[in-house]
Amino acid sequence: MATCPRCKGYLSDNHRCPRRRSFVVAEIIAAGIAGGLASFLLLAAFDPRGQVADMDVVAISAGVLAGIGINRFLRS
Repeated sequence: MATCPRCKGYLSDNHRCPRRRSFVVAEIIAAGIAGGLASFLLLAAFDPRGQVADMDVVAISAGVLAGIGINRFLRS
């Protein structure tokens, strides 16, 4: 039985080492930023006059959570 010298896992024909923690963290942060920006742009598109001023933080927060959730769902 051969083992991978990098991750010490079983070395099969289709072996791929797990991604590093720093790449996973960077991906989660990028998904959160993209989700927050997308939700803020949607809020700006549907409320061009800025009548719903209190919804900015809520929209960005919901977008961040949705972006991270979608990213994690697609990666699992």
